[in-house]
Amino acid sequence: MQRWGLDRAMMVEAFGRIRDDWIEEDFDGWLEPNALYPGVAEAVKRAQARSDAAVKIVTTKQGRFALAIMERMGGLVIPEEDMFSTTVSGIPKTDVLRTFGTEGKWRKIFVEDKLSTLEKVSKADDLNEWELYLVNWGYNTPEERARANANPRIKVIGVDAFINMLEAA
Repeated sequence: MQRWGLDRAMMVEAFGRIRDDWIEEDFDGWLEPNALYPGVAEAVKRAQARSDAAVKIVTTKQGRFALAIMERMGGLVIPEEDMFSTTVSGIPKTDVLRTFGTEGKWRKIFVEDKLSTLEKVSKADDLNEWELYLVNWGYNTPEERARANANPRIKVIGVDAFINMLEAA
């Protein structure tokens, strides 16, 4: 963005406006490509209901869009304080994990679909308490999954393993 003289806040607002227009004109059409995998919403609800677990969502989407997807596609209610948008804040996920890591004594699990993010976390010594998982869907390729498998800090998982992990955490 610096190269082209673009302002981050302006870009976030512009993309948000485009999404807002799309949502206003065709909410179901906007939601369709953002479907949750079968079983995921139910597993998240069960994890949320537990007193020994905390579910936090860290996303590159603007929070209001992520909340709409969760609510409409999965019937999930995510409190605003448990939803963190790195797009709006500009704060890297590594820093968000540092903050979340101080909030409780529960098992710390970070699930991501972008390998480069997990690689950054895996190199941060102060984030060693976090278990790192790359899901085998989303923004990654077979080559990236192979690279993740070679990293001792990262485990590649599918939808079923993700659901089982939520239920066992």
